Amino acid sequence: QGMAPDQGKNSNVTALAVLADATGQAIAQAGVTTFRPPYSSVPIATMGAGAQRRGFAPERLLTSHEAASELAAPMLEAGLWLRASHFPRADLGEQSWQPACKREVGYVRRAVGVSDVSSLGKIDVQGPDAAALLDFVYTGTMSKLAEGRVRYGLMLREDGFIMDDGTCARLGAQHFLLTTTTAAAGPVMQHLTFAAQVLRPELDVQITSVTESWAQFGVAGPLARQLVNMVLDNDIDAESFGFMACRSTQMMGVRGRLFAISFSGELGYELAVPVGYGAALWRLLVAQAQSLGGGAYGLEALNVLRIEKGYITHAEIDGRATPGDIGMARMVAKNKDFIGRAAGQRPGLQDPQRGQLIGLRPVAPGSDAILAGAFLFPPGLAPTRRNAVGHVSSACQSPTFDSALGLGFLQAGRAKIGEQIMVVDHLRQQEVLCTICDPVFYDPKGERLHG
Repeated sequence: QGMAPDQGKNSNVTALAVLADATGQAIAQAGVTTFRPPYSSVPIATMGAGAQRRGFAPERLLTSHEAASELAAPMLEAGLWLRASHFPRADLGEQSWQPACKREVGYVRRAVGVSDVSSLGKIDVQGPDAAALLDFVYTGTMSKLAEGRVRYGLMLREDGFIMDDGTCARLGAQHFLLTTTTAAAGPVMQHLTFAAQVLRPELDVQITSVTESWAQFGVAGPLARQLVNMVLDNDIDAESFGFMACRSTQMMGVRGRLFAISFSGELGYELAVPVGYGAALWRLLVAQAQSLGGGAYGLEALNVLRIEKGYITHAEIDGRATPGDIGMARMVAKNKDFIGRAAGQRPGLQDPQRGQLIGLRPVAPGSDAILAGAFLFPPGLAPTRRNAVGHVSSACQSPTFDSALGLGFLQAGRAKIGEQIMVVDHLRQQEVLCTICDPVFYDPKGERLHG
């Protein structure tokens, strides 16, 4: 009784009274236990005393944090994690993030780059009914995924809108590893737990968050396989370990995992090791990348790379997008039930006039940058609220194309590819005439993903 959540202050006294009565004694004669602290409650204000500015917000540090700080990398907050924005080089005279970002994008496009992706959510799902649960929460069919393979997937909320995207790797017959976006790791864990405990309680499945148990690093670029083979105990090749494969492996005697996935459009891998080995593996990978003419790259470069390839983040799946809106209606299975299926079939969510994901590129070379948050207007119409037909969700200055690029949503946008649209940012007083493009600017056939 003294171990109860109330530390014995309520249940313990009751139990002592029952014991005394049963033995015909007074409570004092039967004896009392010693209350464990805190016997008196602690005001919540005491716990928060002195918390201000950064002290009021938790900070989560990656295993590469110390090494990145040594390279003078500024940090950006992503889901409470601090991640390197870019890695400036004073010897090259880099005074701002733009030249560093351009250089780091070049690493990935022409040689090899290394990025710490440990902040992405990692959820371990095991059990006889693991596949059945995943079929229920993903729009696609994960039960047909072969062992040693990875599949991209979408999860919907019950209202039919996209909740999150990520990968699902099948490590064994009853063993899956899911990845989520950094900010959605907690909500997706809650979503899965609710589905298992409330919606499908008959399923025999165990769900565990392992985000902080594994350090994971992305290696991307034409020389990615060469770099990975520098640290693996057993080499891989394109035939035996192709795109979207996964397996357990060893890196210099340390057991880990290897995934053939990419968020850049280039040949890419992700290496995972128990978190205690993360700092050492990061330093080794960066050093080896530098020997090949590459190096570390941060969030700024990662964002440019994924926009060039047309990959989405929560800037696109912001709670208002459906699979059809982002051009992924084909990923919605028609022969099974899943969370959000019924609501997703509402006429309003199937309307072909909904905003659809498109790419944007300035008509005139050297035009001003496209700015995220700007609105889209048909040319010739006044840029007023009633004439707005979409918005820009992500934008960058692309060194690969030497042009500003943007992703956005435009009403019936896929039918308007090749037309022109006016991009207007009223707050920053900028107007740019753009061509509506396919959102995949770089390597639309996906040939570079295979090396």
